[in-house]
Amino acid sequence: MHNTATLNPPPIPATAVHLLDAIKAFKSSVGDDLNDDELTRLLLRTAVLPTEAGFAFVSYCERNVTLSVPKQDLADWYPEKDWIAPAKEKTAQAIAKKYELTLCKPPDAQYVCLDCPNPHHHLEFSNKHETIILVHPRYLKVRLFLITDTTRSARAALRSLPLCPNLLCDLSALYQA
Repeated sequence: MHNTATLNPPPIPATAVHLLDAIKAFKSSVGDDLNDDELTRLLLRTAVLPTEAGFAFVSYCERNVTLSVPKQDLADWYPEKDWIAPAKEKTAQAIAKKYELTLCKPPDAQYVCLDCPNPHHHLEFSNKHETIILVHPRYLKVRLFLITDTTRSARAALRSLPLCPNLLCDLSALYQA
């Protein structure tokens, strides 16, 4: 006989009307005893998470949430030589300025292979300590928690990263044609 038990996810608090807030609230409500894979499976299979500005939950891993993005035409992102399109870069610079983050455009791959001698680039928004947002035409990744005490275990030292409620709406401008 197989186990048919299912986990009952805690409800998403009514105050968490934004996708990122809902994910943070859900993680906080289940505690630290679920690993990232278990948390992702619980969220994907049982929780009713909102979608926001065209983004939806995909996974949670190492303090980051990965979100799906609206279908993209890579020609809108990489008009020539796999560099980010100037219009996307200009929008990203405005977002970086608004949120007081540093913008950089690293390559998707750290190595050169014969099949892909010019790797595409993506956009990264960072504070003075770490990358907070990674924008790619196939996904969006946002850091939700900070490590506040590196002398203790990461599990005991996480703090929610304050994120503006309009963040996903602002980032959605990068995914408009």
